[in-house]
Amino acid sequence: MKKNQSSAKPDGRRVSRFENEIQSIVSLYIIHNLQSELPGLVTVARVQVPADLRIANVYVSLLNLSEEKNGQQKVQDLENTIDILQRSAKDIQSEISRKVQMKYIPKLTFFADESTEKILKIEKLLNQMGTANLKNIDDEEI
Repeated sequence: MKKNQSSAKPDGRRVSRFENEIQSIVSLYIIHNLQSELPGLVTVARVQVPADLRIANVYVSLLNLSEEKNGQQKVQDLENTIDILQRSAKDIQSEISRKVQMKYIPKLTFFADESTEKILKIEKLLNQMGTANLKNIDDEEI
C-alpha cells in the first residue's frame, strides 16, 4: 500500500497564495499605519515564504517623490525605512494573525529590493533612446 506523498511535497500554489496574502496585508498595514513615518512611497515588491510558512522575507522598495536627493541620501532613506518596518514587524504579524487563520504566523524580516529602482532607470534610458531615434527619422519614413 502506498503512502500519501502529497503531504510530504510542498504545495506551490498554497505557498504562492499565502505569499500574495501576506503581501497584501503588509501593504495595507503600511498605508494605514506607517505612511506618515516613512520618507517616501513604500511598495512591497514581493514576499518569499518557505514551504513550512514559518518565516516571511518581505522585499520593499522606496520611491522618493523628490528628485533632488542624491544617491547617498536615497540609500539612507531606504535603510531608515527598513528599520521602521522591522521595528513594526510584531504589530504587522499581529495584523496577519487577525486576518489569516493559521497555526503559525510567519516571522517577518524586511529587505531592500533594488530591482524596482533598476527597472525605472532602464525605462528612463529606453525612453531617452526612443525619443532620440524618433528625432532622426524623417516624416516620409513614418
